[in-house]
Amino acid sequence: MRSSILLALALGAIFPFAGAMADSLGSTEAVMAAGTYSFGLYGQDKAEPTETTKESTEVTSFSLGSSSYLLSSENVFGTPEILWPGFLTGMRANTNFHEKFAEPVGNPIYFHGPWIDTNLKLVYIWHDFPTNSQLGGGEANVFAAPVQIALTDRLAFIGFKDGYSDLDTAITPEGDGWNDFGIGLKYAIIVDEANEFILAGGLLWEWHNGDRDVLQGGDGGNDELAPFLTVAKGWDRFHMLGNMNLRIPMDHNDANYVLGWDLHFDYEISPEELPGFFPLFELHGIHYLSDADALPLAVGGLDVTNFGSSEVAGSWMFWGDLGFRWKLTPNMSFGAAYGFPLVNPGTDIFNQRVTVDFILSF
Repeated sequence: MRSSILLALALGAIFPFAGAMADSLGSTEAVMAAGTYSFGLYGQDKAEPTETTKESTEVTSFSLGSSSYLLSSENVFGTPEILWPGFLTGMRANTNFHEKFAEPVGNPIYFHGPWIDTNLKLVYIWHDFPTNSQLGGGEANVFAAPVQIALTDRLAFIGFKDGYSDLDTAITPEGDGWNDFGIGLKYAIIVDEANEFILAGGLLWEWHNGDRDVLQGGDGGNDELAPFLTVAKGWDRFHMLGNMNLRIPMDHNDANYVLGWDLHFDYEISPEELPGFFPLFELHGIHYLSDADALPLAVGGLDVTNFGSSEVAGSWMFWGDLGFRWKLTPNMSFGAAYGFPLVNPGTDIFNQRVTVDFILSF
């Protein structure tokens, strides 16, 4: 009897309500009351969130922290540690705040976001040449599959500008062939979760392994190094991305020095009704910094190739992209954008462009 009273008092010290009940109910009843209170407390902590039933005509929203997705918030792969922290999982080894950002769509060759993850991006580009440019009109169809592999939570390997193209212009015979291929590294310099800010930098290397029928390949002068900086900043559902790169040819006589920049703005308009849907607007710029001797042209190759034109130094090209990114799950998203020139529509090689992509991430 004495041990029962001591046990009831001990439980009463841990659970104040049980202690109060010990005075009025006695030791046995107090023990039962304390146990009941303890079970209720822990049951509250572990309670599963309830789901709200919606009408069949509505889209169901799933949320993972501050990220929302159309189909499911479940990460198919989880967050396993493979070999060492961050290998393949990248930033997810430490945080997932970067998942609320939407990947850019336009200029997929050189516009790299600052995130460190592992993904495969399937890209299709339809590019229309203006009839009053030196190429005399025509079109190009580009199919590519750039990849990124997270080596740590801060460092990633990039494989870019690969795939296959079909080209038809007024001054070149219709042809198809492989694009040049490039590789690079990207490092996240600053990852500030509290301020939704990421800054990364890296170096890309492209070499002349494509087919001349689609204005790729060529001699060694077409090899390029491209250092770049990329940044992302978020304000709740509004996000801004920026990128700048300098394309440096290995031989300045065969290819042009080119400065490129990109800006991306997106906003998740309605996480409840259209979860994971981000309308976006992008600006892209190309500045030709030098002349070369490869071709007697006054137009450059924009983001697709480097003509080595002899009359482009000091010229530039701006274009915009209007489109969307729709995040289906943490591992899948779909993007599409329509590109249009903002200056010099007839003097360069950009009349209009459609870009579509599908991203699979680990």
